[in-house]
Amino acid sequence: MIEARCVGCGKRFRLKGDPQAVDFLSLPCPECGGMLEMVSKEGETYSEMEFLLEKPLALVFWDHPADKASFMKALVKLGYEVRPIRKPALLSQWLRFNPPALLVFVCEEGKELDPYLRILNSLPMTERRKIFVVWVTSRAKTLDPRLAYLKGIELVINWEDLSRFPDLLKRGQKIWQDFYTPFLEVEEALSKEI
Repeated sequence: MIEARCVGCGKRFRLKGDPQAVDFLSLPCPECGGMLEMVSKEGETYSEMEFLLEKPLALVFWDHPADKASFMKALVKLGYEVRPIRKPALLSQWLRFNPPALLVFVCEEGKELDPYLRILNSLPMTERRKIFVVWVTSRAKTLDPRLAYLKGIELVINWEDLSRFPDLLKRGQKIWQDFYTPFLEVEEALSKEI
């Protein structure tokens, strides 16, 4: 049995599984969506520094009535360390210690993205380009380049296509990589000359 506590709301849980396996730390708190940490028998919390991760980080903002646990598990299967995000200040913290490779917003309104995008757009362009941003909403057409461009993000997916998320993400990342790789190579070559 594993005892865990949510960093966000403080609620405690008993989870089945091997205490040596910490994959459950990628799952969000079922109460508030916060991060879980293990608790020892003496009541002290322990875990690796939450910001030091071995896998690429995916931050997920979820404001939709559907089940997010299966979506989070799918991202874990894709090789991401997954953490929920509910406040822009938390994004600022992650950017200081371990910038995300992927930022996913599952919400209807584009205005919910705006405070996060202001933070991302304040980064130097070389840092901003390393973060792939996806917006899942029923108000857009999947792979709509116009809306993605206007929002300043990399990929838009219609809610109806969420079951195809892994394939659409790979497709979007391939397009993104094909577009930015030559640009980054030129940028790197110029920085060496200067």
